[in-house]
Amino acid sequence: MYSVLITNLYILFALVGVNTGASYIGPLLITNFVNFLLGDNGDSSIQYGLVLAFIFFLAKTAESLSQRQWYFGAQRIGIRVRAALTSLIYSKSLLMKCAGPTQGKIINLINVDVERIGDFCWYIHGVWLLPVQVILALVILYINLGGTPSFAAFGVTILVMVCNTPLANKQEGLHSKIMEAKDSRIKVTSETMKNIRILKLHSWETSFLQKLLQLRETERRWLQKYLYTCSAVATLFWTSPTLVSVVTFGACILVKTELTTATVLSALATFRILQEPIYNLPELISMIIQTKVSVDRIQEFIKEDDQNQFINRHSSKISAVAIEIKPGEYVWETNDQTHKNPTIQITGKLVIKKGQKVAICGSVGSGKSSLICCLLGEIPLVSGAVTKVYGTRSYVPQSPWIQSGTVRENILFGKQMKKDFYEDVLDGCALHQDINMWGDGDLNPVEERGINLSGGQKQRIQLARAVYNDSDIYFLDDPFSAVDAHTGTHLFKVSSANDWCMCFFFFFLLMHFLM
Repeated sequence: MYSVLITNLYILFALVGVNTGASYIGPLLITNFVNFLLGDNGDSSIQYGLVLAFIFFLAKTAESLSQRQWYFGAQRIGIRVRAALTSLIYSKSLLMKCAGPTQGKIINLINVDVERIGDFCWYIHGVWLLPVQVILALVILYINLGGTPSFAAFGVTILVMVCNTPLANKQEGLHSKIMEAKDSRIKVTSETMKNIRILKLHSWETSFLQKLLQLRETERRWLQKYLYTCSAVATLFWTSPTLVSVVTFGACILVKTELTTATVLSALATFRILQEPIYNLPELISMIIQTKVSVDRIQEFIKEDDQNQFINRHSSKISAVAIEIKPGEYVWETNDQTHKNPTIQITGKLVIKKGQKVAICGSVGSGKSSLICCLLGEIPLVSGAVTKVYGTRSYVPQSPWIQSGTVRENILFGKQMKKDFYEDVLDGCALHQDINMWGDGDLNPVEERGINLSGGQKQRIQLARAVYNDSDIYFLDDPFSAVDAHTGTHLFKVSSANDWCMCFFFFFLLMHFLM
């Protein structure tokens, strides 16, 4: 894909060159055409005029065709860039730690930043095309008006571009603030919509609405300042063509350059073409600034540490070892400089062998779930040795995660159906009774976040999903919290008797269940 993208960029480069060259043929030859119409060249024949007219027509045709192909190629490259970046962000988000970027930031990266980088493909050739257009226009002015007027036009153009530098720097800073405010707003909005039922039950709509309005007001203030800056840039450049014309013709009067009909018409045509790069310059600068901010945000996201950097997953040299827990300190927020109060502090070394069932019990808030997050690499390691986990892993969290679809799709989770093994998993997770109760069996539809399922059903479905994954190591965080005593006893007995796939089980249970 990279080679195809480079090839398309080269093709686009050639099309832009043809388009630019064709657009400047008119102002270059208009002096000859006007002189022919005025009869200043007495020896010119009718064929000379026809040749000039044909050149004008051919140049305009080439300009139009190359411009259409240019726009089509830019749009195609933009679509490919957006698809590649969206896939990259999605793949990276699957490996992020719990303490990584928020959901609102990831949504903004895909919906805003990726879209902006894709749109920049329309402007990518403007970086080199704009100075080329200015140079060609100044060369034509030099040919028609002489050195002093052309240098005067060049000086005014450079002055306008230099005046835009502080405004461009301010635009970049304001755009970064806008994206930060947008991240915060989308984060709170998504969390509010996700828990709207709880907010309704507690009548918290007004208070959360005020929070959202405050975040919107913050974003609006930054956006207002950004638009004021854009207005200043647009005003500067919309007045610049008139300023260039006045200065150029004023210089002609000062140096007593003869202004004939042909030279004036050629100069006006050149100014008209020169207006395009001057008009496009503020939009180009704004687009470059926004794209740079978006590229920096995506690059920062891609460089985020993922859980694979904190856990070494490889084949064990000692075949009997499943997990090696070593002393270390783990903190959710890695930017904390002191680390005086780590989330989890492991002071001793522990080796867990394959085939063992280990239960960690403790009071509420003692750090059982945080410990499992440390072993999974979700909490960053700030000091000590890295915990080593050998083999594939499956994790069953305390709060069930259910996707929209059917019960079977939630269990298989993209894997192929193995009928015998599937039936064993259903029996081991005590789901046969529920499936027989549903009219569609395991094809019973599951609504968003499993709203039509009970807590015990959701817990057993996600447990079945982990078992069907056929992993080497299972991390179960309080798997019996939402099931009754009879079902919990059945699950525990089946796991002890069958030893599913001869895998290693790691149980996180509450104290009251063991007691």
